[in-house]
Amino acid sequence: MKAFSKKLHFGRIVLPLWALALAGIAVVGAAGQAVGPMLSGSVAGSAGFTVEQVIALDTTSSIAIGGHGDDDLGVMNDEGTSFTAAIELQVGDIVTMTIPVVNVSDADANAVLEILPPPGVDVEVGDTSFNLDELKMAAHTWLLFVDKDNSDDLVITISPKDDLKPGVYTISGRIVQITG
Repeated sequence: MKAFSKKLHFGRIVLPLWALALAGIAVVGAAGQAVGPMLSGSVAGSAGFTVEQVIALDTTSSIAIGGHGDDDLGVMNDEGTSFTAAIELQVGDIVTMTIPVVNVSDADANAVLEILPPPGVDVEVGDTSFNLDELKMAAHTWLLFVDKDNSDDLVITISPKDDLKPGVYTISGRIVQITG
């Protein structure tokens, strides 16, 4: 017991011997925690990677909006997976939005196109050639099939319902890659 009552002097600092012994035990225990995984051969960590969709919007082109004389603008995200268009609509307008789609693989591929129009606005989807087939699955969802190494334009026809108030409306959509 007399050993624990002894004190060590470090200049103006005085520490009891028991405190130094306790600190030494803590350091040895912590060192064991670091050495354990190294001796067992386990490796932990993380790595970042990017997965690119096979069917995407062709970001080297732009969205074309036509069929009326009012204001409009269409943009795509950098990955080519979604788009947003702001279009000034009035009752009686029929607007076409042409969106370039590309298949960057060497195999035929499928994707789902989801369009989110505002209430009071109808949308229909078509294509401009035989490189792309689309099939309506639900009110605002289409299944897309794109031939390998091809691109095509999706043509989205937008028409307001008879009770829509004139104004600027936002239509957004996205392409979700599926297998098969």
